[in-house]
Amino acid sequence: MSTKALLMAMSAFLAMGPAAAAQPARGGWMGPGMMGGGGMMGAGAQNRPVTPGWGGRILNHTAALAYIAYGNAHGAADTKANSVTFTGHHIIINLVAVQPGFDDQTFELHGLVNPTIIVPQGAIIQLNLLNMDYGDKMDHTVEIVTVPPPYPYMTMMYLGPPMVPPMPELPWRSEKNAQAAHYAALGQSFTASTPGTYWYVCPTPEHAEKGMFGQFVVR
Repeated sequence: MSTKALLMAMSAFLAMGPAAAAQPARGGWMGPGMMGGGGMMGAGAQNRPVTPGWGGRILNHTAALAYIAYGNAHGAADTKANSVTFTGHHIIINLVAVQPGFDDQTFELHGLVNPTIIVPQGAIIQLNLLNMDYGDKMDHTVEIVTVPPPYPYMTMMYLGPPMVPPMPELPWRSEKNAQAAHYAALGQSFTASTPGTYWYVCPTPEHAEKGMFGQFVVR
């Protein structure tokens, strides 16, 4: 796919429709952000496949591949360190929840599983999530928190206030056939204002317990 096509696909993705201004998370370090789709964590926790009107973006398989390709073209991946490092002031991170061919309860970026994501202090981050998973209780979202693993079954209650206002849970793909399916996508922006090591986590019950988390480093 051409660079122009990728940019057009990402422009369409980022124009997600109405975005609700979110208040800073209590004790938040990144400052206020924009949260697409409206509502806080739990507003989408209904354990269902994606359908029109769910509250966020819906991508077909071609658009999902463009989303992944765009994400893979940005940031420097280190396969040995299992990390992706971003530079610059405006950063787009296209995270995937359970890309087909990867294990359940994992995040993918640059073809790496749960990589450490490294961003510079002061950068404006556009964090996007595409849920490619399928099946019962396979809604996913992502929170950035200070609490390190291991995580219990009921992770959300254990994590405390997130550092960034969280997105609603994204429903799983519309059907088992990945090429024929439609996928939920959502994003939010925030400023990485305070250096440190944090964690990005899926707070859906049992998911983080099974390993759906990675480090998020601001330096």
